[in-house]
Amino acid sequence: MNKRIYGLTGCGVVVLAVLLCAGSSVFGQQADQPTTDPHETFTDFGRSTRKVIEASNEGIWDGTWYYVSRDARMVMWIKTEDGLPRVKFRFLSNQAAEGFETDWDGNAKYSLPQSEGNFSLNIKKRDADVIEGHWDWRLESQKSSREEQGDYRMYRTGDGRFFVIDFSDFRKTLKGKKGTRVFKTHPAWTFQKASKRLVLWDELPF
Repeated sequence: MNKRIYGLTGCGVVVLAVLLCAGSSVFGQQADQPTTDPHETFTDFGRSTRKVIEASNEGIWDGTWYYVSRDARMVMWIKTEDGLPRVKFRFLSNQAAEGFETDWDGNAKYSLPQSEGNFSLNIKKRDADVIEGHWDWRLESQKSSREEQGDYRMYRTGDGRFFVIDFSDFRKTLKGKKGTRVFKTHPAWTFQKASKRLVLWDELPF
């Protein structure tokens, strides 16, 4: 079920809830429940929220942006090269020992005990106001796997100090002892600008 959480911060900006991304305890609880169909699809599962704010051409992409929830911390560093924005992304789970940082092409490979992870932002379109691409995240082990895929659109909003990453057809697939389960939803996350500079992770207000 989608839950919309509308509120105002000191900046007068709508606060959005987070879709539980990787290693989430809620997904873990649901996975323990028996299913009658090994390929059962859960529509709009989890804590997802649609955006309620419009795009704006205020501000610029360049700088450091962050998103924080009880489940994860995410940072995007964005810089302009040859007139186009380039993105480096870092994810750190608050629920499990999982984290990675991409290169400036938005790609990362990382290892966990007995598992290998691959992540890509797959940027397909980028200009002064919009970045579009395909989110592709896979974690593989001998007996199980997790995969997240979905097209996204990133755009600045308000006075340009926030941006929204809005997903369409987002799909999370879990494979393991209980078969294959697919979770479909349409999350939207709002990142806040920490600085016009590319600051270090340790400098961010977590």
